[in-house]
Parts: sequence; C-alpha cells; structure tokens
Amino acid sequence: MGWSDRIRLKHLQVLIRLCELKSMSDVARQSNMTQPALSKWLKELEDNVGMPLFERHARGIEPLPPALELARQAQGVLSRLDRMGESLDQYRQGFRQQFALGVSPMVAVVYLPDLLRDVYQRHPHCHVRIQEGTLDILGKNLEQGELDLVIGRIDETGRNPDMAFMSLGMVPLCVAVGQSHPLAGRAGLDWEELLDYPWVLPPKSSPMRRRFELALDAQGLQHPHCAIESSYAHTSARLAVDSPFLVPMARSIAQVYPDLRVLALNWSDASLHGQLGLLWRPEDTGQPLLEEIIGWMRNRHA
Repeated sequence: MGWSDRIRLKHLQVLIRLCELKSMSDVARQSNMTQPALSKWLKELEDNVGMPLFERHARGIEPLPPALELARQAQGVLSRLDRMGESLDQYRQGFRQQFALGVSPMVAVVYLPDLLRDVYQRHPHCHVRIQEGTLDILGKNLEQGELDLVIGRIDETGRNPDMAFMSLGMVPLCVAVGQSHPLAGRAGLDWEELLDYPWVLPPKSSPMRRRFELALDAQGLQHPHCAIESSYAHTSARLAVDSPFLVPMARSIAQVYPDLRVLALNWSDASLHGQLGLLWRPEDTGQPLLEEIIGWMRNRHA
C-alpha cells in the first residue's frame, strides 16, 4: 500500500492549512483535532513519504519545498472535486457538457462574444463558465483544475512549463486616447511627450504591464504616471473617452470603440508587443470541445 492510499480528503485540507498558517495549534483547533493527534498524524505522514515536510522551531513550523508542492497538488485535487459537484448540478439542470474558460480582458472584448455564440449554436446543451482576469490568477486556477482553457496575452517566460501551450501570434499594441485629447491626430509623437499625461494601466502583475515597463526601461524612458489601475479592458477604454487619460491596449480593442483614437507612435520595437496564446492541462489534450475552441481561436486570430 502506497502512502497516498492512506490519505483522506480531510488530510489534504489539514496539509494545506499547515502550509498556510504555519501553526500546529491553530490548525488543530480549526480541524477539531487535539494537537498531539495532529503531531502524530504529521509524523506518520512524513514517515510514509520518507522525508521531512516541515521544519519545527519555537515559533511554529515552516513548510519545506516538498510540503509546498504537496499542498499545491492537494488544492488541485480539492478544486477538481468541487468542479465534479458543479458538473452534477449542471447535469440535473439538463446540461450535457461543461466547460470553464479563463480569458484576459483583451480576449473578453475582441473574441469572446463571437466565440460563445458559436459554441452555443453547436452545443446548445453545454454550460460554459467564463472567468475574466489577469494571467497570474487564471494560470493558477487552470493548474488547480478550476478552468479547462486560458486564452490571453501570455508571456513566454512567465508561463508554467508544465501546461500545454500554443502561440497564436503577436498582438500589436497601441496607446489610445479620446477624440478630444490634445494628442489625438498629431503626427510624429515621441514617447517622452506622453509622460506629461495621466495613464490608465493594467495591474503590475499582468504580463502586459511587465512587458510595457521593460520595453520603456530598455529605451531609457521613465514609466508613465499611473493614475488608475484597471484589469478590465472595457473600463479602461471607456475611461479614455472625453478625458486626459492615455491607455495602452491591443489595437484590436481600440478598433472596437469608435470614440477612441490611436496615437501615432513608433511601435517598431518588437518587445513592446506581446503574443496571444492558449494554455491547458496536457492530460486534457484531445477532448472534443477543448480542441474545437482551440481550433476556433487559431482560425479567427489568423
């Protein structure tokens, strides 16, 4: 019998709490266990896996790398079980397929409406759940089994190499303003001129923000003044209308909003742009609906 055969769901939850709280007494109280019983269970777990999982000290415990990895995978197991419960509820409501899709703000504005209409026409009994957000959050939810596919601007160096990946090509960027902005319609703008105005920027954790600032650093330029931080492309685009704000965005987003103007800037530096990509779990490769959506995105972006 392997060590995993002795693991129960409660044990997975306890392991996760130990890594989060780093306190035997707090975890014992939350888990309705005595501290000696928790210590005994942890010692047996470490004996079964054949290595220490936590470092004990006077202030509590510190998870070692094997414990953190087990806790990460345990969270994935619990997330998949939650999705199993959701799937059963959806079957009771008459649905015959389920799909959870994570999208970046750009994808939500440019691609998502047509994609969902096409999926519904082909699969009217499919329940689709959409999560919009930044790639750091979506990527984690994909790893834990809460999502089936992530579509967005994916930084090649920042993605999880354990996930299957497909690049769809470059996403040309631009800086957009409202039609009444003083810079709208001007030719031959320099980047330095843009620093006098307030900006609406994506979160610092997003690939687009990181790439944008690294590109400015490479040219020896200052970072713009971030007056508003927004994760939502639609919100950012609407903020630029009739305001002094400058907003970096994909050109495909700017084309959706007739009230926006694209500034005439030199975007020849490839590092200023990103790439659109897809992420999914390798074990899900070949699932019909997943492959259908991947093919739809590949054809539409091309």
